[in-house]
Amino acid sequence: MKVKRFFAPDMRQAMKLVRDEFGSDAAILSNNKVAGGVEIVTAVDYDSSILRQSSDNIAGQDQDALTDSLADALAKAKDVIDNASERQDLSIEDAFQSKTKISAHKSNAEAMMGALGGKAHNVSVESATMKAMQSEIQGLRELLKEQMQDSMAERKPVEAMVQKRLRRLGISKVFAQKVLAALDLEENIDFSSAWDKAVGQLQGNVLTTSSDIVDQGGIIALLGPTGVGKTSTIGKLAARYVLKYGPENLALVTTDCYRVAAYEQLRTIGRILGVPVRVVDDKHPLEDTLRALKSKNLVLIDTAGLSAQDPNMTEQFKLLKSTSARIKKYIVLSATSQGQVLQAAYDAYQSQGLNGCVITKLDESVSAGEVLSLIADNRLPLAYVADGQKIPDDLRAADARHLVYQALELLEQQEAGHATD
Repeated sequence: MKVKRFFAPDMRQAMKLVRDEFGSDAAILSNNKVAGGVEIVTAVDYDSSILRQSSDNIAGQDQDALTDSLADALAKAKDVIDNASERQDLSIEDAFQSKTKISAHKSNAEAMMGALGGKAHNVSVESATMKAMQSEIQGLRELLKEQMQDSMAERKPVEAMVQKRLRRLGISKVFAQKVLAALDLEENIDFSSAWDKAVGQLQGNVLTTSSDIVDQGGIIALLGPTGVGKTSTIGKLAARYVLKYGPENLALVTTDCYRVAAYEQLRTIGRILGVPVRVVDDKHPLEDTLRALKSKNLVLIDTAGLSAQDPNMTEQFKLLKSTSARIKKYIVLSATSQGQVLQAAYDAYQSQGLNGCVITKLDESVSAGEVLSLIADNRLPLAYVADGQKIPDDLRAADARHLVYQALELLEQQEAGHATD
């Protein structure tokens, strides 16, 4: 195994050093007070030859012996978890050691199961029994996980409360942990003060574009999955520009050849505003279209809404790269989407060199934490927030403080609704 010593001013910082280097798989061999703080001795990577030897020995055992060995490994794991469950003062060090023991017993059991599988022609073991044992081992691990969380909640109740509320807000587990790590909360801080600090951290992590992208001009393309509101946002941006500067120096372009309705909607917007609308297709390449519109101060491109699995997405990306013109790309994200859906959309489009994002449908969402978490965690600048159907009224330039407080208002509405149930 690998053994290492850690020194720190106090136990909390020492355990953080252990977690940062070894994660949760380290076993605490000893901890002592020393001059200037504490010393922890840890170990990881138990000798795998023991498990290999166990597996080799299994080859000569009969069915009853194998079953007994499996039962013994499972019983040892259960003893560890039972002992941990009975203790009310379970420390972080104890929890780490218990988890390591569970992992070791689980590895022994899995090695035996593997050997049984390899001798299927000699040893007959009911698959249902195997599955039951695997399920019980997993259940024991989950129980220990809950014990560790409960123990940490007892040791750091305010931090646990802040983390819980961040999760209710919709903030991802990973980003919530980053926020908590940045807070560096004092031991005697109250929840209200800690929560105010967390809100400040959220605001500080939301980047915004330096100025209104409509005022900057140029060629702007909106990207994103279908149904997130790209065409509606194009209409709002176009109306915003026309109200400020008139229609003469604006043009609209669509690369969406997959939906007839998309072009019709954009053409209706163009007719109302009095600006030209161009369609990019096989006969009208993007390069030629943009060259013909080079006299315009602002060109807004509405792209096709495609999922990451759609083979046409690659063609859309090639199309945007086919022109020599500099195109600023903004992904449109719907506040009504689940966190995993938002992350999948971001992963699909980030390769295009995104300049920022637009959040839509905030008025339809019951939680804004998911989209807030994604843009903050990925350092994706926010350009606009859309929260209604009115053109151009329901489109606002990005404001990190306002977005966070909108997310908090939605959380409070949820909490108030639960309180009246």
